[in-house]
Formats: sequence, C-alpha cells, structure tokens
Amino acid sequence: MIAYASSITHMKKIVCLFLLTMSVTAMAGPLTNWTLQRQGHKETYSVQVPCTVAGALNEAGVFGPDVLDQDRYKAIDKSVFDETWVFTTRFNAKKGLRHVLRFEGLNYYADIELNGQLIASADTTFGPFCVREIDITSLARNKNTLKVSLRRAQKGDLNAGYVDWNPRPVDESMGIIRPVTLISTPDVQVQDIFVKPLVNPADLSRAQFEAQVTLVNRSNKAVEGTVEGSYEGGRFSVPVSLAAGATKVVSVVETVENPRIWWTAELGKPELYHLDVAFCKGKQVSHSAGIVFGLRSIESEITPFGHRQFILNGKKVLVKSAGWTDDIFMQDTPESLEAQVKMVADMGLNSIRFENIWGKDSTIYDLCDQYGLMALVGFSCQWEWEDYCGLPETKGYGCINDPASEALAVRYFHDQVVWLRNHPSVIGWLTGSDRIPNPRLEKQYLKDYEKLDYRPYVCSAKALTSLAGPSGTKMEGPYEYVGPDYWWIDNRCGGNFGFNTETGPGLQMPQLESVKRMVGEKDLWPVGPNWAYHCTASASVMNNTRFLENAMNHLYGPAQGLEDWMRKAHAMDYDATRSMFEAFRANVPTATGIVQWMLNSAWPSLYWQLYDWYGIPTAGYYGVKTANAPVQAVYNYGNGSVWVVNDGAKAADYVVSARIYDADSRLVRYEKTSVTARPRDPWKIFSGVEGPCFLALEIIGQDYTATNFYCIPAELNRYTWSKADWWGIPMDKYTDMRFVSQLPETTLQMQVKPVEGGYDVTLTNNSQVIAYQNIVKALDASGQLIPGTFWTDNFFTVLPGESRTVHCTLPKGCTGAEIGFSGWNAKIAE
Repeated sequence: MIAYASSITHMKKIVCLFLLTMSVTAMAGPLTNWTLQRQGHKETYSVQVPCTVAGALNEAGVFGPDVLDQDRYKAIDKSVFDETWVFTTRFNAKKGLRHVLRFEGLNYYADIELNGQLIASADTTFGPFCVREIDITSLARNKNTLKVSLRRAQKGDLNAGYVDWNPRPVDESMGIIRPVTLISTPDVQVQDIFVKPLVNPADLSRAQFEAQVTLVNRSNKAVEGTVEGSYEGGRFSVPVSLAAGATKVVSVVETVENPRIWWTAELGKPELYHLDVAFCKGKQVSHSAGIVFGLRSIESEITPFGHRQFILNGKKVLVKSAGWTDDIFMQDTPESLEAQVKMVADMGLNSIRFENIWGKDSTIYDLCDQYGLMALVGFSCQWEWEDYCGLPETKGYGCINDPASEALAVRYFHDQVVWLRNHPSVIGWLTGSDRIPNPRLEKQYLKDYEKLDYRPYVCSAKALTSLAGPSGTKMEGPYEYVGPDYWWIDNRCGGNFGFNTETGPGLQMPQLESVKRMVGEKDLWPVGPNWAYHCTASASVMNNTRFLENAMNHLYGPAQGLEDWMRKAHAMDYDATRSMFEAFRANVPTATGIVQWMLNSAWPSLYWQLYDWYGIPTAGYYGVKTANAPVQAVYNYGNGSVWVVNDGAKAADYVVSARIYDADSRLVRYEKTSVTARPRDPWKIFSGVEGPCFLALEIIGQDYTATNFYCIPAELNRYTWSKADWWGIPMDKYTDMRFVSQLPETTLQMQVKPVEGGYDVTLTNNSQVIAYQNIVKALDASGQLIPGTFWTDNFFTVLPGESRTVHCTLPKGCTGAEIGFSGWNAKIAE
C-alpha cells in the first residue's frame, strides 16, 4: 500500500526525533508470501495475498491465455469453486511479545488455523467487509504456520459484487481479498488513529485537527506510558495508563498555523500531512503506527430545488465523476491503479464514485488523496436486488431486513467507515443505491456514524427520503444512448439539473484494436453474438448492440462495414458524453453533480466506460477531456447558443472565436469576442447557430488555449417522454446527421517528431474539406495500442488550411512506438 510504505519510512525518522535513543521492540508487517491449494488436492500455487482464488489461478495460467477475451470465460469450470480452498503461510514471532493477527478482508466463510489449532471458525468468521483482530500470543511460536480455509459466498450472503455490469466472478470473489498483518508488541497496541480535520472555511490561515488514538493493552498487567505524536510543524505527548486488557481512546486537539489545505486539483493543491504515533514507556516504543491525512472542510446542503450540493473549504463544487469497478479477478496492481487515476485526472474529472467498497487495499483511495480527486463511497445495489443477492426484497428497502443480515451490514458499515475515514478524498457515504435502508437498520447506521465520522451521510443514490432526510440525488438514467441534445432539453429525468449519480450514453465502443481482441477476428463483422457477450449481463436490456445500431442507422445511415460502424459509434459516444458534462457545467448552480456510468470495466466490455479493460481510452474519454477543459467554450444544443464555463478558482480574461462552416466545409460565419470567465458563472456569448453546420470554437487566454468542434444538425431529436423507463428515453424521431457521413474524402500531411518521453504529431490539412475525428495511435511492435499512453488530444478535427499538433507521452519504460492514424474522412498523404 503506497501510503503505508511511505508513512513507515517517515515514521522511522520521527521516532528518532521523539526520543533519540528510544528502543523499538514492536513489530508489524503484512504477510504476503502464501501458497494456495484446493482442499484434498496436491497441486499447490504460490500466491501473493491479497488475491481471489480465481485471480490466483488466472495468474498461474490455469485458465489459459487471455481468458477474458472472446467467449473463453464461459469455459471456466466453476464447480471447482464449490470446494474449500486453503491459503497457507509461515511467519516468525519473537518470544516475549504479544502477537495479533489482523485480517482486513476474508471472503467469505473462513476457518483459521494456527500451528494446527483452530483459532476462528466459519460459523462466526464470515463476510468480506469485516475487519478482525485475533490475539495469538498463547499459540505463537518462533516459527508459525497459518492456514486460512475459505468457502465461497452462497445465495443470500452479503458478498462483494459487480451486479450486472459483467458476468459474475466465477468464484464469487472468494479469497483473502485484503491484507493480513502480524502486529507484535510487549503490551500496548496502537490499534487505530483517526484524524478529524477542524477547518473553518471562512479563515484558512489556521486550522485544527483532533487526533483520536485507540490503544489496546494486550498484556495481563496495567501499563503506564505516553502517546507520542509527530506531524509536520508539531508534536504532542500525552500520559496514559491502561488497565490489563483495557481499550482506551486518547484524544488530542492540535492547532496548525498557515496550514496546507487539501483541495481538488482544479481548485488548488491536494496537500497531505503525515501523523506518526507511538505508545512509549520511557525510551521504549511498545507499538507505533502512521497515517496520512488532509486538512479540509467538507459539507453538503440541500438546495432550494432539493439537490445535494457539496461544499469544499467553503466553495461550492460541481462534482464531475464516473463510476469505478475493480478488475473481475481483483488483479489490479498499484501501477495499474495509478495509471487509471492519472487518466481520471487527465480527463478533468474531480471525483470517482465507488458503488461498493472497492479495493483489495487502500491504494486506490491513497491515489485519490494524492491526485486531488473526491471519492463518494458506499454500498452497492447488489444487496437490493433479490435476483442478485438471493434474499427476498422488501419494497423500497432492498434485501437487508432480517436480524442476521442487518447485524452483518451494521458491522460492515462500522468497519469500512473506520477503514476509510482518514482519507481527505472521501467526501460522503451512501448507505443505499437504488433503495434506502429500512428504518430499523438505518437507526443503527446513524448511531454508529455519529460517533465514527463527520462527512455528509447520504441515504441513497436515488431521489429518496429516509430517517436522515432527503438524499438530494437522482438516478433517472439514461443508461442507453441519447443524443447530445438530450442533456440540454430534458427537465424531468437525467438532464442537466441536480445531482445525477448514474448516467451515460450506454455502449461506449473501444478502439478497433481492443475490439479485435475481445470479440475475435472471425466474429468482427457482421456484429453478432460475441459482441453481445461483451455488453452487460443484464437480463432485460443493454445486453446487445441493437439499441445503438438502431440509432446509428437513423442518424448517420447504416454502417457499410466494420470501419464505418466503428467511426459512427465513436462519433456518437464522443458527442453524447462530451455534451453531458458540458450541459451540467453550463447549468450551475442548478446542476450540482454528474456521474458518468461508468469509468472503467471489470472485464473487456463494450458498455459504460471511458477507457477499456486493456487501459485504452474510448472516444468518450476525449469527449470528456474536451468538455472538462478548465475554461471552455461549449455549445448549447437546446437553443443554438455558445457559453463559456469556468470551474477553476480564479477569474481571467479570454478571447473566444466561433467559426461556422456549412455542410460543404465553407466558412459562412466568423465571430470573435472578449469575455471575463468567472468561476461557477456560465456566460452566454454567441447565439443563433443553425444547422446543418460545423461549429469550431476556440478560447484563448494568457498561456491557455482550448478548442471545441461540433457537427450540428438542422433539428433536435424527438424523445418519447411518456415512454421513459429506468434505462432511458426512446426516440420517435431522429435528427439527420448524414451531412457528416457525406463529408468528402481528403488527405492530411502527418509529421512525427520524437521528443523526450514521446512524440509531437502534427496533422496539416491543405484541402478545402474538414477532416473530422482523426485518431492518432501509439502502437507496439505487434500492432496493439500501448496502454498508459497520454495524448493531449485525440479524435480531433483539422479544419481547412489548419495544422494541429498533439503530444504523446509514452508510459515509463516504453522506449518507442509506431505512430498510426485513422480518420473519419481523411487519409495520410504518402
């Protein structure tokens, strides 16, 4: 875990500052080197915990290469996961110390043996979101053998889940899915450190924080000592006495002058502090721990229109987010997670929504802290649908309604709030997704939450009201394709008002190289069953490509082959996804939040993603990046006007130009104006744009330029509002985009200039024809797109007589690439 490692390094220095010649007798460390074996079978696999059983077998090559591509996942024998699987590790334990094993996530039923003795049994040790500490002092030896025997979750269990976004994990995510740690101390353990920021947004020149340190005396004798704490700019020391076996919380309030405040990246710097705490007896450290925290205030309010508005350090923010999922085998690494978080930041998003308490350790939340991304966390609808959870639903409340399930959910809630509450990125907790907790259950949540945390509590991602009051959110979709005009004209469902927690254009086609991998060369054309297999696993809708294809046929005309299908699907994704974020930006303060459904995919998928499972951006990625440029000129499809939006911290002066081309690429109108763009103050600058036409916008400030390009039809789509459903809004009349399909072919000059870490690629259009949606590609020796490559822009247009230069940054360690090209109507001149 990134923060864990850095805080331990920092802590060693701090301990020396504490007491110079202090003796450190405590130990703590994760147990990582394990073996895995199916009970009763001889074959053994070396594994690194945390992992799932299926993930470990995939890592070992048991399922064969690229098992998630094409339809190979179907062939996995799931019956082997009906059996018990045994994780085994060996570790040393120093004599004379008290020893505790900490289990942060066991999925699902666990029998735990130490040196042949059962120390926890599956009848009480179950549930992936319970954190458990077991004192093993009486059984510990110099050399120890630990066995964890696991059985998978059964129907009706409150398991981790992916709902219908993809096929279910073949093993139901069975495994040791979070760290196992050995904690050793002569007596007192620093069990938990919680830092509660006390920041007055009206005066950020000083701040306070309350440090709550939970101590456990693991010995059978009373102990006296001091709690020693150190952080940048201060330290504290508190005398403490603990009776034998006692637990005590020590609370300290510290004042920080000229604090470094945590902000989202668009508003400032995401400043972080380290706090290191030790329990000491004289010059001896019994046990120590360190955490990372941030100083910031986070509040929310319900606006007069009933929408939830988050407020960071006194500033109202438009939450621009997307929905996260873990890999289906839980095989994300710190490197892959950081690559993804970098992409989130590159798109100009300021948040990630975690529907489920994702992560096999804290890495993803650490990265949100470091990159200045707000995190909305909470429970998933997997416990609200009977066909997924297996428990009977109660109308309005989902499946958690019997005493045993409620007790387990309350424990989950307690342990996960404690697990995440030091992260400044976490701005709120959702205890419901499509439903609300039943009143009996929510009373217990609220009672715990009042003691444990201070962030806004949100009862549901949907527009519902509970004991805690209104959610202030909405979850009206759509989840299937709608045109870019939808976001500007809808005033009843998912349009640009309020806080929309889940919405998007549905099928978001990966680039061709990825589609070839996931579908298979032989099934690429015509679109068929292997395409549908990589849509969602929903039993009702979104399980094939027909909805998008129908819209495509009406808008642009039927695809004339695979490449034509791809370019039209990309254009539809780019325009709809971009417009969604632009519409919300242009409608603050009425708009308070927008969550693209989704951010990423658990497996190779065609649906709901801004980058695909292989780590390659979709067209929608670049649409979102364009929409979320810090200051941008955007087109309002609803009334034919152009607006300037600014989500940053400061006002500045800009020059905005608009060029309008007719369907034959002839410039028919040019306007230019100056504007002062103020934060959260959208400003209309042009109007009267009529299609069919092409609109090119440019905004220029001091050391700043952003462009935007639109294909504008003559009429809007006509939506059948009376037939609106949870998945979306059908259209009974489609706009005509065939003028885009009829753009003549043209040629571009391409110049590739190697620069440190990547390339500058310049496309020059010497023709009189607009060159639409040009894709530049960084390819490896096998012709595959290189994951982790960042382009300053892509899927971009080059106007007649224009040159556009984009920069490509290759991933660390990549020494070179072949630069490829694909265009809507352009080819590269030879």
